[in-house]
Amino acid sequence: MLTLPEPLRMDPAGPDFDRELHSLPRRPGVYLLDLADREPYLGWTVSLEKRLTRLFVPAEGRAVAGGRMRELVAAIRCWPTGSRLEKWLTQYSLARQIYPKQYRERLKLRNPWFLSLLLGDPFPRLQVSTRTAAGALTIGPFRTRDIADAFEQECAGLFQLRRCTDDLQPHAEHPGCIYGEMNLCLRPCQLAVSGDEYATETKRAADFLKTEGLSVLTPLKAERERASEEMDFEEAARIHKQIDKLKSIAALRDDLIQPVDELHGIAVTRGSGDRLVKLWPMVAGIWQTPLTLDFEGLGSSRSMDTLLRETITNAVNQARPEGRRIDDLALLARWYYSSWRDGAWVPFRDLAKLNYRRLVKEISTLLKMGGEPGIEAPP
Repeated sequence: MLTLPEPLRMDPAGPDFDRELHSLPRRPGVYLLDLADREPYLGWTVSLEKRLTRLFVPAEGRAVAGGRMRELVAAIRCWPTGSRLEKWLTQYSLARQIYPKQYRERLKLRNPWFLSLLLGDPFPRLQVSTRTAAGALTIGPFRTRDIADAFEQECAGLFQLRRCTDDLQPHAEHPGCIYGEMNLCLRPCQLAVSGDEYATETKRAADFLKTEGLSVLTPLKAERERASEEMDFEEAARIHKQIDKLKSIAALRDDLIQPVDELHGIAVTRGSGDRLVKLWPMVAGIWQTPLTLDFEGLGSSRSMDTLLRETITNAVNQARPEGRRIDDLALLARWYYSSWRDGAWVPFRDLAKLNYRRLVKEISTLLKMGGEPGIEAPP
């Protein structure tokens, strides 16, 4: 759970309340109303000043309502936000504190879809679900279940892992299944292979998922080159078809679909000021403390690249190792796969290989956009 910045605080009973309302920023933000006789109300608006003024300042036809709100609300707290990602992460952190048992329902937070290789099973198999199973190699999150199912079916066709969901008790008289008859399964249920042989096939599948297919694709390319050099064009054509199939399977994975405990990246969004940019590091599928960069006074003596390298390296080296990964991945998927994504995602496998050039480009694009944070700039 992220540590939130200090909020803007107001007392509806205070003598300067009206002035404080009108001094609120006309920017998107999250607000919390502490009610005297019930649980707090958590809300979001595209303009803190307009929304709260409408609630608390009497106007023609609703003077009674405005006065009643001042009696009901003991305190107001506001957090200006510069992006929809910041809005969701702020709401999530507050909801976790206020509604610990109902925060997922209130935020309508749904788990994304994952593909797991169940390594904890004596005879591992692939499984699509909305959970990250303990002891499993899990990749995701996927945009939809259909994409996850399609990827699982394609992967299952590459390896002879079992597709049944039973707790296997192998014996020679086991009836087996159609996949075994079609040589699409090694038939461990019928003792057709040893445990070590099945483990070898499992490792091939795990390497395929971890390397985004390179563990299979690289040797195939070498075989194709060798066949071409030996003038065996028929064999080269056959291998080429296999390579094309692997590439079509790999195309089902986007930048977000990685082993969840190796999902690292930087979300780049605007901050709540005109020249502010926020970086949201994710390490091992867990959101870390956001980094706020103010480019208003950045001098020419210090380049943006140098600033980013120093800031991000320190943040990643101090990353929190624990958190609610499933919630963090759900929030990432909600933002990344949405039609309203207002920022960029820069993934990295290793911090030393982070594409700083792309990061600088994404930040420069945000700084040139202009307009209010969280609102589309005019064309």
